Amino acid sequence: MTTEGADAAAAAGAGGDLATGSGPRRWRLLGRWLGGLLVVGSFVFWAWAFSPWARTENPARLDDRDFAQWADQRCAQAQTAIAALPTARQAGSRAERADQVDRGTDEVEALVTDLRLRAEASLSGSTESNGPPDADLVGDWLTDWGVYIADRRSHSNRLRTADDDTPDRELRFLLVDMTEGSTYTERMDGFSRLNNMDNCQVPGDV
Repeated sequence: MTTEGADAAAAAGAGGDLATGSGPRRWRLLGRWLGGLLVVGSFVFWAWAFSPWARTENPARLDDRDFAQWADQRCAQAQTAIAALPTARQAGSRAERADQVDRGTDEVEALVTDLRLRAEASLSGSTESNGPPDADLVGDWLTDWGVYIADRRSHSNRLRTADDDTPDRELRFLLVDMTEGSTYTERMDGFSRLNNMDNCQVPGDV
């Protein structure tokens, strides 16, 4: 083989090595590009999800945002009043604890009364959207609140009528299970969060 032939063969071999090596590099670049695209896409999705336009099509979202804002403020007042009550650890007896629960329930009842009056005065019974009217949505929500109040009263009654032989496990706060696989309080909290009424979630005092 001549010198020129050897040089040509070497050049061809080097070109083949470069061609062979460029394949993995292209795949790595493509992988990086796709990864970056996924990151950007995820950012755009979550930015939209938390934007004011995100959940406007949810059928359980209230059209009357003034009611939602007012309700959140009223619920905040009730939560503050309930949080100021003595806790179970501060109760000297079951009867005293029952009184504490009843005082908290009184606050909840006053809250629900105000919510119902405001809803009856301001919410529409018709809608132009695909979902139920605001009056129906809030009515169902307040029905769940009524069940919650009844469960609280039952809890305080069990505490008040218990004797020394009543096991503690029978004196826990019990919820009526109205839905399969979850409790009605989860439904209540979901509605509150969906409508930006975080203060209207179920109190945590019992």
